[in-house]
Amino acid sequence: MKDFWSDVRYGIRMLGKSPAFTLIAIFTLAVGIGANAAVFSVVNAFILAPLPVRDPGRFVVVANRTPGYEDPHELSNPDFKDFEAENNSFSDMTASLINFAGLSADNRSERVVVTYAKGNYFTSLGLQPAAGRLLLPTEGETPGADPVVVLGYSYWQRRFSGDPAVVGKSVKLDGLPMTIVGVAPKGFFGTFFIVDSDAYAPLAMLPPNESTTQILTDRDERQLRSFAHLKPGVSMAQASASLQLIADRLAREYPATNKGVKMEVLAETMSRPEPGSAAAWPLVATIFLAMVGLVLLVTCVNVTNLLLARATDRAKEIAIRSALGAGRARLLRQLLTESTILACLGGLAGAALGIWLVKLIEAIHLPGDFPMRTDIPLDWRVFGFIALIAVACGLFAGIVPAWRATRMSLNQSLRESGRSLAGGGEHSRVRNFLVVAQAAGSLVVLILAGLFLRSLQSTEKLQLGFNPDHVLNLTMDVSQIGYDEERGTDFYRKVLDETRGLPGVQSASFAYSVPLGYYSSWQPVWKEGQEGLPASEVPRLPYNRISSDFFPTMGIEIVRGRAIDERDHAGFLRVAVVNETLAKKLWPGEDPIGHHFRFGSSQAPPVEVVGVARDAKYVWIAENQRAYFYVPLAQEYTPIRVLQVRATVPPATLGRPIEALVRQLDPDLPVFDVMPMADALGSGNGYFFFRVAVAFAAALGAFGLLLAISGVYGVVSYGVNQRTQEIGIRMALGAQQPGILRLVLAEGLKLVLIGLAVGLALSAGMAKLLADLLVNTSTLDPLAYAVASLVLVAVAALACYFPARCAMRVDPVNALRCE
Repeated sequence: MKDFWSDVRYGIRMLGKSPAFTLIAIFTLAVGIGANAAVFSVVNAFILAPLPVRDPGRFVVVANRTPGYEDPHELSNPDFKDFEAENNSFSDMTASLINFAGLSADNRSERVVVTYAKGNYFTSLGLQPAAGRLLLPTEGETPGADPVVVLGYSYWQRRFSGDPAVVGKSVKLDGLPMTIVGVAPKGFFGTFFIVDSDAYAPLAMLPPNESTTQILTDRDERQLRSFAHLKPGVSMAQASASLQLIADRLAREYPATNKGVKMEVLAETMSRPEPGSAAAWPLVATIFLAMVGLVLLVTCVNVTNLLLARATDRAKEIAIRSALGAGRARLLRQLLTESTILACLGGLAGAALGIWLVKLIEAIHLPGDFPMRTDIPLDWRVFGFIALIAVACGLFAGIVPAWRATRMSLNQSLRESGRSLAGGGEHSRVRNFLVVAQAAGSLVVLILAGLFLRSLQSTEKLQLGFNPDHVLNLTMDVSQIGYDEERGTDFYRKVLDETRGLPGVQSASFAYSVPLGYYSSWQPVWKEGQEGLPASEVPRLPYNRISSDFFPTMGIEIVRGRAIDERDHAGFLRVAVVNETLAKKLWPGEDPIGHHFRFGSSQAPPVEVVGVARDAKYVWIAENQRAYFYVPLAQEYTPIRVLQVRATVPPATLGRPIEALVRQLDPDLPVFDVMPMADALGSGNGYFFFRVAVAFAAALGAFGLLLAISGVYGVVSYGVNQRTQEIGIRMALGAQQPGILRLVLAEGLKLVLIGLAVGLALSAGMAKLLADLLVNTSTLDPLAYAVASLVLVAVAALACYFPARCAMRVDPVNALRCE
């Protein structure tokens, strides 16, 4: 231990004697470690860090796959009850769903995120209240019987200033009188990972309407996210097999809704925010960790080059210490201690840079009012990871220079410090190899960034099927203030009439959802003659409920028949407009006008097709052509609606007048997600994740390129310094400055071009991992590869140019005299 502290003190002194070298090395390490720390923090927050619940290691998500919907997804309430009662794999099961609601208190109403949960939700999670009590296991089974609400801790602090006297207070939730009975514990934000739940209410306290009744009673309404704790000794595979036996029995008893259902048990950390994410998250995390890993590798190579150059300069010192009795192991330990100290200092700087980058990531928000959680906790995993990679960098970067330095004899050191022309041929080969590795690693990161950019460009050029320009969206939900269907219909009629009369309004319409928005409705669809088929054997399709003028307002072309208009009232013939894909799917080669289909139930009233609309993007910006249909709002009421206004003026200027109009009609109704449609396309279902991925990949590419430039510059510059005598002799023998310039540039660029060839091969292999994340972009996109290669060669040439200019200015007389 005494020798260790002696090595530490000596290492600190030696680093202090070379402040320029030390600062450059620390900066280089900080860039690589900081980038890795930031990405790992995101991965840790979304995948690794467990929820603050009881026994998180055995906490799982129960999901199912159904015909036509192969991704794992939520359970229905009746199915959940059967699985809860009959399973022998779980010590407990609970379930919840999230929804927006209007919470009114103290003469103020606002939209909140509510988790509607089973009564055993909190007891199953093993949580204790911050104030009052939580939901009871006996609550939540009988509709309307338990009018209680638990506040989320953050919402309690924000809305009620953390006042404990709020327990027992009466409020209204979606117009229903409720009593606040408690506050959820600090640090718990709910089980839908990307949002912080503002309130928790019993599942049976969902607003009373037809949709709620279906959620509670219908087996094909699969909307409950279900959680469980595995019993000790039971694996997820065993639990899945056990549940499948129950699912098979249910399929025999309820073939119309349960035929073909496959059960799956997933780790909760891999199912965020929904079970369908289980397949995507590991791939995304692997790709971005691999990219920052390449940046870290380039960092280590850069520092290795710096340490090799420093070891050459210290050859005399090391040889003399060896001659005075220092053993090879002692010298090796001393040099590794210095490199580890350097890495630890770089790790501290990298941690600071990583925290700053995390704060930048936390500042990223989706457009609109969607309350997405962006806080990224920095826990022991993050700091442990930083410490681990810092030490690993120190050992990785220091081992080769230390090993080579301790192999050098005194005579060899004196020769190489004298009339060496290149600092030792073997040393040069090692440094040249490292430059090749730097160039290859940097090129891979640049190409991957280029592929993401090309994918974004392809996405932004996709035909949307609607015109987002000069359209303003405003969302409102009259159920949040307790309106029934009659009152809601009258209210929305007045809003639409008065909005159409505002200056600058060309047209206006209502819809349940906007293209690429967060709300969507899906129903099984039966065409004529399929009424006897169970729901599991017919397609489940998305659809929208719209008012008249929707198609001209959104700029969606009707290619056949007519649009939905004022004649389509409640009580009249039920009608629909289908898109081109659905028309071809249900009636190939036929005119769909006049045909009928049913949706929701095989016994539902038939719907007549009156028009065919041009295909568009509906749910996800990168989706393939999807079957879709539209029905009149007048024939299928929904309390939540988006007012879409096509303007002859900049659409944002109409926001305030329309909000004022709504407040005049009812001052308690919140209006949210007020933004131009062009901005709304940046949502999570639109361009958001593509743009974030491009920005992230571009930042990594810039880091890698910066490190590559500094590495090439350092090696070429060091080579020029070591070859001062050779260059002086060449110039004394008649070599001209342009020839010296070409000599230095050629040797530097030769290494870069070799790295380029290696990097292209590596990129072609790694890019295959991106195939599922790219839109209309080949993993071998020639433009991305060509531009990345040209950028690398150009900046490498620039990095070689400045040392080459120094070489041109060598004075032959001084060069020959310098030794």
